[in-house]
Amino acid sequence: TFCAQCHGKYHDGNGTVGQSFFPLPTDLRSPKVQSLPHGVLFKEISYGVPKGRQPPLAPTIAVMDRWQIITYVKSLGFRN
Repeated sequence: TFCAQCHGKYHDGNGTVGQSFFPLPTDLRSPKVQSLPHGVLFKEISYGVPKGRQPPLAPTIAVMDRWQIITYVKSLGFRN
């Protein structure tokens, strides 16, 4: 619901809203994202990314749901 708009159906950063961004949203299967510790992902999802386009989602997504998003993102693995 919240992620696909920017990160895309295939998690590659090619969502419809994200196409207007420069740089494009991050590919969630990239080594950059997949190598981040769970706590860093939680912080970035919750409070946004300074000087980035990731909005703070803490007011919108419940704490447990944010942890589930992180588990899902990590389950994607690296893009080949």
